[in-house]
Amino acid sequence: MGKFFTRSNRPAIIALSVITVALAVTVYAFVSLSQRSTPENAGPPPTQKLPAASAQPTVNTANFASASPAATGCAHPVSLQTTGTGAWMAGFNDDKQNTSEVPSGAAQFGVLDFDWLTFNTPGSLIPADQFSESLSTVLSADAQANPCTLRFVTINDQGTINDQNASKKVMAEILTEPSVMNEHVAAIASEMASLPDANGVTLDYEFSLPENATDLATYAQLAGWHNLTFDQEVNQVTLDYTHLVQMVAAAMHKQHRLLRVASLVRNNDMVDSEVTNVAPYLFDYGNLAKYADQLVLMAIDFHYQGGTPGPISPLADVTQVANYVRSYGVPLSKLAIEVPNYAYDWPVTASGANATNSHGQVVQAASLNPTQLAAEMQAGNWRKVGTQDGETQYSYTTTAGGKTVQHIVWDSATGIAYEKAQLAKVLPGVAITIWQIGNNDPVGTTLAAQVK
Repeated sequence: MGKFFTRSNRPAIIALSVITVALAVTVYAFVSLSQRSTPENAGPPPTQKLPAASAQPTVNTANFASASPAATGCAHPVSLQTTGTGAWMAGFNDDKQNTSEVPSGAAQFGVLDFDWLTFNTPGSLIPADQFSESLSTVLSADAQANPCTLRFVTINDQGTINDQNASKKVMAEILTEPSVMNEHVAAIASEMASLPDANGVTLDYEFSLPENATDLATYAQLAGWHNLTFDQEVNQVTLDYTHLVQMVAAAMHKQHRLLRVASLVRNNDMVDSEVTNVAPYLFDYGNLAKYADQLVLMAIDFHYQGGTPGPISPLADVTQVANYVRSYGVPLSKLAIEVPNYAYDWPVTASGANATNSHGQVVQAASLNPTQLAAEMQAGNWRKVGTQDGETQYSYTTTAGGKTVQHIVWDSATGIAYEKAQLAKVLPGVAITIWQIGNNDPVGTTLAAQVK
């Protein structure tokens, strides 16, 4: 990812850019994960640097909670590979004025993922939003609405304390200290065992992973690493993260539940070119796919809130990163693609450049859900500019401080069906998971539920 935002504003997914580096007389093209990429930059992964799966530490699940999900009463049970369209339902996007905790249309999804839990300490899981309905309540409501839906619980690493350094230290402890990792996995197993209507868990660990050499120094101190190169430290954290996934998978499979892993994306392995943007390089897709039942590729925000305006999820970029992940030997049956269900509104200058504040900092785009977008469209002040990959661009102007400010809006929500249809052509059979639906976004929920 590389750039951190609160989950309530957007999924913190980095986008791709092309950077050219001159080394002597030879020019090497490589891709960063901060702007847009081009298809020709992707290449096969390097020789495997990590131990083979059989050489990794064994997992002892004897002391983990083992309760299985309750019987669903589904007449025609489905597998994760045949469920079709899925969606995340976010706890913060839950309007208590509605009569049902599960938004209208949620029961139509083959997979419904409740983004409900986080942690401030390794050994306890807590609601990501203290005002959301109880997890057991929403799971039960969906189980009654559609017993055949596969219901997942997302655990993210954002925490509820607004202290990024503290969150990163907790993650470093989990990944580098075996007893702490065991404590964390035991907490996940215990939580899931208490939720009979949950079929599995989704790990969305992206906010607190190390980003730079300073973060890696924390890992080195905790783990007692000495004289490791930058690459070696990255490889060690990669191995530790893979082991965490292996442990969670073992704990979930013991409970007869499934594991999905939300994965940051990249299109190369040249981490030395991204020394301040390490997190996407910590995902060893090949080994992760050996343990997880599905990898959800967070291939969105190729134009993000702090970047230049443009389509949020261009098909060429999505295809590129998906094909790069597949170059690790990951079959399509193990992949799902995250699809955006929102719009970004960038203030720009008359020339189309990003607007800046009085300190010269770029003014970030505002995030709009489809219900908010529909209200703006009804007001009739926006002009449609065009479309790309099913996404629609609009423009409008406002006045601030006596000055006219131009805005560029890219709407991805109305293009969900188009993107799924196009992905079906280039990545046949790949599943999609829509971010996001909720009771306070009825328009977005309806749009998402119509995608079959």
